[in-house]
Amino acid sequence: MASLFKKSVAAVMGLREKQEKKRLQANAYEIALKAVADAALNPGDEAPNLSLPLTSYYINSSHNTYLNGDQLTSHSSPDSVARVLRLGCRVVELDCYDYKQYSMKQRGYHASVIVTHGGTLCTKCKFKRMIAAIAENAFFTTECPVIVTLENHCKAEGQKIIADTLRGVLGDKLYIPKEGDMITPESLKGKVIIRDKRKDDEDKDKDKDDGDDTKVAKKHKRRSQEEEKALAEHLEDAKKKVEDEDPEEEVATFLRDLIYVRNTKTKSLKDVQINTLTGKEPFVTSSSWNERKHKKLAGLKVKKGLKKELSAIEHSLHSPGSSEEARPGAMEAWTRSALARVYPAGHRIKSDNYDPSDAWATGCQIVALNMQVTPEDNPLYTNWGFFLRKGGCGYVPKPQFLRESSFEELDQYASGLRTQSLPIKQTLKVNLKSARGWTKGWGMEEAPDVYCVVSIAGGPKQDRGHRKSKTANNTKSPQFNETFSFPLSVPELAVVTLEFWDDDTVSGDDYLGHVSLPVQEVKLARDLTIPLLSESLTLWTKGGGQAFVKVRFDFEEA
Repeated sequence: MASLFKKSVAAVMGLREKQEKKRLQANAYEIALKAVADAALNPGDEAPNLSLPLTSYYINSSHNTYLNGDQLTSHSSPDSVARVLRLGCRVVELDCYDYKQYSMKQRGYHASVIVTHGGTLCTKCKFKRMIAAIAENAFFTTECPVIVTLENHCKAEGQKIIADTLRGVLGDKLYIPKEGDMITPESLKGKVIIRDKRKDDEDKDKDKDDGDDTKVAKKHKRRSQEEEKALAEHLEDAKKKVEDEDPEEEVATFLRDLIYVRNTKTKSLKDVQINTLTGKEPFVTSSSWNERKHKKLAGLKVKKGLKKELSAIEHSLHSPGSSEEARPGAMEAWTRSALARVYPAGHRIKSDNYDPSDAWATGCQIVALNMQVTPEDNPLYTNWGFFLRKGGCGYVPKPQFLRESSFEELDQYASGLRTQSLPIKQTLKVNLKSARGWTKGWGMEEAPDVYCVVSIAGGPKQDRGHRKSKTANNTKSPQFNETFSFPLSVPELAVVTLEFWDDDTVSGDDYLGHVSLPVQEVKLARDLTIPLLSESLTLWTKGGGQAFVKVRFDFEEA
């Protein structure tokens, strides 16, 4: 039975890999990006501003990049990494493990590093093959820098292999931090940046966790200043001796020198202050939280009783230093000088996704999504549309108020975010006119029964919503002529998605394609004919040919 299961899984995964290779060879992702952008977006008279520090940008990011399917049984494939990079993603994640591999030449086992999802049935792939895929595909779509997140489970020997592989395969593309360098997307075009924990940072995190030590120390007699100084000197000498003699420390240093984005633990935002980066810092700190932890830290977790929440927020605003909890705008303030990474919760084993809107609305830059091909993945469509702006370079500047406001102004914004009471700036009007392109493949039916769901995401919860059109029965060219209105408090973050469905009461509604667009860059006040995409984020070709939607967008000022 187990053997049959493994064969079934292998057959499915093999088919996925073949399909992926075809899409990569045909440049299908680049063709789709260009087709939608040309049809729907303003070309822009100026090049995007890429001269700000990294913390000032939302960065197109993926989770467990190497997997080509679910989180438990799929293949670890270099083609999955290539796909994500071709989609314009700028942050990839590799889970690295030590591995003993048998060599016929050496007639024995030798150390190696593999990439896999630990503790699952996912297949293994050599770390070197993954890095080669990055080297080959990193700058195929855009020259903006790629950040490689290493989920590093390797010991000394494996870390040395990782460092040697990065240097050897990436060559001049690998960014090696140097003091005084200006670190912006513009200055690091064509470069690969490494994000990982540093050994010294891990030690500091452990020190922070030992919070009860101070209470214990108070019970003992206080040492004199001379004793404290002598003890400190003794510990420093002992530490230096260990570092000089410990080969593992030397290896850790070898990899550590390549790390620019340092991942550290941040468990509380209570004592946050606003710091402004210049772009010349020797490193940038970063912390990771799953989608649930982020909501809790950002104060977006659903509470009982809106009245109680409003009272707490008002109290915090009037006396920001008196509350034991973090200030309302703490998350927005923290992300001014550090990179916040949010990733899917562990229960998303089918590689489905959370809505990235909350993370973007609170200033988080690295909002990592599962980018595997899964059916009806609306959050991934939203992400694709969000990063279609700025020429699809993968770096989108955060709204000016998130980059430059005072802490008090961020508190006011965060309070409105939580209570859904932000002032409306604009209203987007979507005039859905018609669609066409589904010519065959409907079984006993001559044509589909088409309806459209128009939705807004990307920003605050109060801006999000969806509207369903009427159903145009038994037609290959449905006519709608309906208008939908969406009030927006932060239009800079809004993404509009149009999803088309075949209304089928017997077997369930069938997906007919979609398109997602950044509201701030769409062409206004004219009829647009825009191609639709499939689940794989390539042009829709099922049902006989390319499908299109005819739509018009207009803005009304508040």
